[in-house]
Amino acid sequence: MGKTSLKQLLLTAGALILAAIALFTLLRVGAVWQILVPGLICCAALLYVYFRISADLRSMVDQAREINPQSRGRRFGKLRTAELDDLGRGLNRALDSLDGAIGHLAVHREELRLLLNTLEDVLWSQDDEGTVLWANEPFHKLFPVYDPRRQQRFWELIREPQLLAAIRNSGNAGKEEPADISIAGHSYLLSSSHGAGNQRHVFILHNIDSIQNTARMKREFIVNLAHELRTPLTAIKGFTESIRDTPGQEHSRQHKIILSHTNRIIHLIRDLEQLIRLESSSLLQAKEIGLLSFFANLRLILEPEIQEKGLSLDIELAPGLQRLVCDPFRFEQIFINLVQNSLRYTDTGGISIRCRREGDSTVFEVADTGRGIPAEHLDRIFERFYVADPSRNRSFSGTGLGLAIVKHIVRLHQGEITVSSEIGRGTTFKITIPPLAEMDDE
Repeated sequence: MGKTSLKQLLLTAGALILAAIALFTLLRVGAVWQILVPGLICCAALLYVYFRISADLRSMVDQAREINPQSRGRRFGKLRTAELDDLGRGLNRALDSLDGAIGHLAVHREELRLLLNTLEDVLWSQDDEGTVLWANEPFHKLFPVYDPRRQQRFWELIREPQLLAAIRNSGNAGKEEPADISIAGHSYLLSSSHGAGNQRHVFILHNIDSIQNTARMKREFIVNLAHELRTPLTAIKGFTESIRDTPGQEHSRQHKIILSHTNRIIHLIRDLEQLIRLESSSLLQAKEIGLLSFFANLRLILEPEIQEKGLSLDIELAPGLQRLVCDPFRFEQIFINLVQNSLRYTDTGGISIRCRREGDSTVFEVADTGRGIPAEHLDRIFERFYVADPSRNRSFSGTGLGLAIVKHIVRLHQGEITVSSEIGRGTTFKITIPPLAEMDDE
């Protein structure tokens, strides 16, 4: 399509008008004709320019109407007037840049939406009037009456007085947010930020259950450790003073008790050192072992304690299950600790160790016929020093670290351990070990 500039159109029209005036002047026609005819030619030239430009302008208007969010790819076509064609191409370049920016914003918005919805923390924004503008999925779960299709104020959704007060005071100087807020049995920490001009407010409820559980476990660990040390040390001190105050008498009983409590402290310190080493190191001295010889040696270690209580020890290997890659020393500790734990709760019957394949993994089950563990304690029995039955004789309870050590050794083998129990019927520990690559000893 040929393009003509507006300048060319106007020059052409002007030239035609001048030519008409000169022609009729030379022809010496009447004055009326000298005015009328050039005037008509002038009008015709101007109308031509007008219709030429207006046609391009109408084309641009029609094309502009077709450009909308649903058809962002539409652009201005070529025009016959050069200046308007240049304008259309400039607008096309601006639309390309705008389309690219919108595309980038859409991608980032989707990424932000996915990120915010994958957060476990409760997140929402509201305006100065208290209307909730946006909320993520955890907010929906915590406050199910929220409906994003409706305009709702935060006090219509949230009923916890402590949280409501914290939200209202969040923007006030000198008002401190509470350390934690309890909602539906969980603990949260509220934080907020405010947009420019205080028009938007964003709130986050951080779930701090795990932090509080960790703090609780640390407190209980210190208390239990102090108790475990104080009991034997008090006994040692008492019997030592008794020996001092009664010189020349027979003290074999006192010596035996002192030795027993001393060994208890030594075992406690040994288990603590072992647990710390397990937590600070992920190295395994893994190699392939024969399970028949491994459990035969384990039976020799455990048989005296089993027979002393008049119990039985049954070890059963599934047919064809002969070898396993593991850290032999640490793997042996798993079964020693589990069997010794079962001995403390089992007075009749016996303890069984069963081994089988489940897919590529090897499964071990250590079961007893003891008193069983109440269901409310099952989630915590692998914590350090946790006592499922506080009334039992502490002198027969070991160090209280055995199951914590077992759990760490199983994790080092990339496995998992679970427990099931029934009061009066016994307890079963299930250990699942995935295939491990054999490693050279370091």
